Formats: sequence, structure tokens, C-alpha cells
Amino acid sequence: MLKTTYDYLELWNQPENRQQYLEILAKHNAPESTWKYFQGWVKWFISQGFELQRDIEDTLESIRLVTLKMSIFEVSRRQCLTACRLWMELFPDAQVLGNVSSDKSLNTQTEWDMLIHTLHNVLQTRRYSVRTQEAYLGWWKRFSREVNCLPSEVTEAHLREYLEKMVVVRSVAASTQNQLLSALLMFWKVGLGREDFDGKQLLRAPESSYIPFVLSKEQIRMLLAGSSLEWRLLFSLAYGCGLRLNEALNLRIKDVAVDRGLVIIQDGKGGKSRSVPFPSSLGSEVRCHLLERRALYEADLIAGNAAVDLPHAMARKSGVAASSWDWQYFFATKNLLRHPQTKALIRWHPLESTVQRNFKTICRRFNLPESAHFHTLRHSYATHLLEAGISIREIQARLGHANVETTMIYTHVRSPSSLAAKSPLDDLDVPGLR
Repeated sequence: MLKTTYDYLELWNQPENRQQYLEILAKHNAPESTWKYFQGWVKWFISQGFELQRDIEDTLESIRLVTLKMSIFEVSRRQCLTACRLWMELFPDAQVLGNVSSDKSLNTQTEWDMLIHTLHNVLQTRRYSVRTQEAYLGWWKRFSREVNCLPSEVTEAHLREYLEKMVVVRSVAASTQNQLLSALLMFWKVGLGREDFDGKQLLRAPESSYIPFVLSKEQIRMLLAGSSLEWRLLFSLAYGCGLRLNEALNLRIKDVAVDRGLVIIQDGKGGKSRSVPFPSSLGSEVRCHLLERRALYEADLIAGNAAVDLPHAMARKSGVAASSWDWQYFFATKNLLRHPQTKALIRWHPLESTVQRNFKTICRRFNLPESAHFHTLRHSYATHLLEAGISIREIQARLGHANVETTMIYTHVRSPSSLAAKSPLDDLDVPGLR
């Protein structure tokens, strides 16, 4: 009997079950071009660890409440619910039949909910990033279901066993292991008020040396030349300034100062801000983009949809800033989206998933390496600067790295043309190699 969607993982890993799911999609006349999206929603559903209820509709309601907090279109939300419903109906015998909670289990869940809510407030007070908050909350909820006891009854052994299970059985990455350990340590010390336990260093994964994948300048040229006008400017600015995806999408009109030759990244990773040189080759294209963006803004202003979300308490302090031109998103969607909290229609920036999907589509069209993704533009930017002779300290400042050791990784991915010493194999006259 299944308890959470994690229990569906083994069923999903069986090819015959996935094939049966595709047959059900075909039976319901779902276009074949959408099958990958239905499968993607099922994998997301399994990865979230939703608690399975006695009735499928109750489980779907939990999913619906979560998707309401996500910045997705209504059609995507309906697609998600349909995908999950069809998957759960595929295994009716495995669905939860009882799950009538005892008083103790109700009290256990209540205490966990209260503790996690308190810890969430701590994360917000300490100004952890939204993504870190979501990651920690997810770990705490999954851990609470794993131990199945009151928070006060949790021991060091519970923490060790859960982390070891994630590493040995689930084979999580080293960075994920360390993130989980940090989440459990905060739960242990801040949530339960206990002292740090010995041996935590044995549970921490050693620092891994990851060499990032980069594209050559010719591959970057092919990518940008083959992109549609809708995406070319976004990709060009990201590569030309070394921006992360969320940094590029969160740019406001005021942050791209063409006349000053600067792009200002506000509230980047770690809450840090920085400025980078604006690529002069994008000057005319950016000016044309701003003219089109201004026309869209004027139409929104007339329709009463010009207000956008503002950082921190700025919306309360300045009522007019939300509808001002300066605070509009530099890259905006064609259609209005509904704000997940206020439910108001606003001109949002493109969704990260949409950008990544279009990036991958263009890469496949021009036979670019499948390893490439949006962040590859940032890696390529740093590598190409290094090959051009820019100092490692300057690159560190442009990327916004706190430590120069992080930037030093790009010294290992320079192209062979930038290296003075050639391979000793090239000096050997081996038959068949030339």
C-alpha cells in the first residue's frame, strides 16, 4: 500500500508502466506532442512526496493548492492535474484504502506543522533565498514523514539514518547531501534547541571539483544567430554579461543603462548586487526592444494592469512605483499572468521553464551539444573572458563570486588554442596518427 508519492518511484522506473501510461494518454486523445509534458508532470508529482489520501480527489486537491503558488499558466495547471489523475488511476489497487489517522498521528502531524512553520519564519527572518527556503521546507516535510514520530522524540540516529538513506539508496549528489545536512542541523539546533552533535563532519560530503561545460565562440554565434527575435536578446544579454537565469529575468527597465554602458544586477545570489559592462553591440537592438516594451507598458497602463511586484516593502512605501516605467520587467511575457498571492493580472517575466525549454529546442535544431543549458552561457562568458586575457579578479567581480577559488575553476576549461604548451603526443611520429 502506498503512503506518499515517493512510493510510486519503483512503479515509474518500470518501462512497461510508462508504456501503459502512454497508451492511456493515446486513449484519451492527448496529442503525442504533449506526452513528454504529461510524463514531466508525473515525475514532478512523484518527486514532491505528496501524502496519498484515501480518495484520489483529495490527493489532487493537495496538488492543486501547491500549483496555485507556482507561476504557471492555468492550462499547465489543468494539464498537471490530469497527468497525476491518470497516473493514480493506473494503479487503483495500490492507492491508499484506509489511512484513518489515530489521535496520536494527528497530534504528531500538528506538532510537525507548527515546528516547520516556526522554522520557516526563522528562514525568512534570516533572509534566506526563496529557493533555499523551499528546499529546506521540502527536506523537513519529507524527514517528518520518514521518522513518523513526534519532533521531540527525534534522535541523532534518525538524522544519520535518513541522510545515509538519501546518499546510499537515493544516490543524491554531494551538493544535495550537504544541503540536506544543513537543513537537518537547523532543525536540530534551532527547531529543537539542542546542541550540535559530534560526528557531523562524517556526514558532510567533501567539496567536489566540477569542471563546467562551455560552448565555443562559434557555437555561441550559431545559437544566437538561430534564435528567434523573442529569445535572441535574452540569450545575448545573458552571455554578454554573464547573467544567471533568474538575474536576467528579474532585470528591470532601470537596470539596463545603455547610455552609461552598464547592466546592474540587483539582489543576485546571496543577496549581493553588482554591475557589469553593457555589450555595446546590443545597443541598437536594446533600443528597439525598449520602444516595443514601452508601447506594451502604455497599453497596460490604460487597461489598469501596469502594476508589477516590487522587492521587500517597497510596494507599501511607494504606491506609485509598482506602476512606474522604471520598475517594469525588462523581459516581459506576451500575455498577462495572475499573481500567485494577490491574484491580480500583471505583466510578469517569462517563466524559467519556458526559457530553458526554448533554449534546448534551439540547441537541438542546430545540433549543439545536449549538455548545454541556459547557465552554459554564463560559463562560456567567464571562459571566453579568461581566454581574452582578462584577470581572474576582474572576472570574479563580474560574476559576483564571493571567493576567487570559485572563479578559478574556469582556468581548467580554457580551449586548447589558449594554452601555450601542447601535448607531448603531438611531437611523436606515430604511424596512423597523422
